[in-house]
Amino acid sequence: MNAALRVTVGRAAAGDRAAVVTLLWLLDREGGPQLREVVWRSLLAVPMPDRDLWRAVQGYCLAALSADELLAAAARDDGHPVAAPARQRILDHHPGRLEELCLRAPGRPGLAAWCAAHALASVDKPVAAVLLLVSGQIEQYHAEDPDGSALRAALERPGLADRRPVLAAMAAAGVEPALVVGGGPAAGSGRAGLLWSLPVAQAAEAARGLGGWRPESPTEARLVRHLAGADAGRLDRATFDLIRLAPPVALAPLPDGRSRVVDLCELPERPLGELTPAELGVLERYLSTSRPPAAVRELLELLRDCLRLRYGDEIELGGLTM
Repeated sequence: MNAALRVTVGRAAAGDRAAVVTLLWLLDREGGPQLREVVWRSLLAVPMPDRDLWRAVQGYCLAALSADELLAAAARDDGHPVAAPARQRILDHHPGRLEELCLRAPGRPGLAAWCAAHALASVDKPVAAVLLLVSGQIEQYHAEDPDGSALRAALERPGLADRRPVLAAMAAAGVEPALVVGGGPAAGSGRAGLLWSLPVAQAAEAARGLGGWRPESPTEARLVRHLAGADAGRLDRATFDLIRLAPPVALAPLPDGRSRVVDLCELPERPLGELTPAELGVLERYLSTSRPPAAVRELLELLRDCLRLRYGDEIELGGLTM
């Protein structure tokens, strides 16, 4: 395939309508196997391919994918149209890979719902618990995991990169964060790690539910102490006060040198472990030109204390006077 045609394929995948029309014409008139495969694979790399172009090549290469590629396609939960036929192909032709598909479902609500609709249940108890919770099978979840131990084990796993869908499902199901973080007498210091998975108000509520228990690690003990000393209800009110102040969407630097667009209103609603000092600094600099309510200042001070525990006392923030 010549360079000009590859450029056209790339532009079409990126949504260039003129390139899409050109490719549709080529595929209709003289599109051979090589062109169809290149177009199909280029469309796999984008979340939402052009509908007409995808329809022209959608059935071409699914059977040719390796088992691992098919599993990756089936596990997608970003709205890409390849997910549904890939899941069906695994169901029909690779039933031995269904357990692996279930293992990828926590944190992916659409995939979890598909697993539930096909009565798939993982043999891994923590994964099975999350699948029940995220797919909305609340009564069954409570019956299978009454003490929250399976859910706690799932949240402690480093492979669960995006915990937000699980946290949202917990809130919808009425699962108290203190139950999951606290656990029974045998629960270990993984409790403190779970606090980083929660938004600040939920983390404070969970820390208070730990009573007098503290982790052995001095840093984690300080985290629990900071959070347990906060009023979760006041933190919730402060979050609403912050929304009323309407801080903007802003560009914040990441530790690896890149930047990302951040909705400053949402910082208190994100898991503590996802926040960075730079993001909080952008919010503090914005608020330093106004007079935020006392509850908002207390909220920011708590976030600042938590981030200092995670990143070190030397971090520089926005300098908002507390």
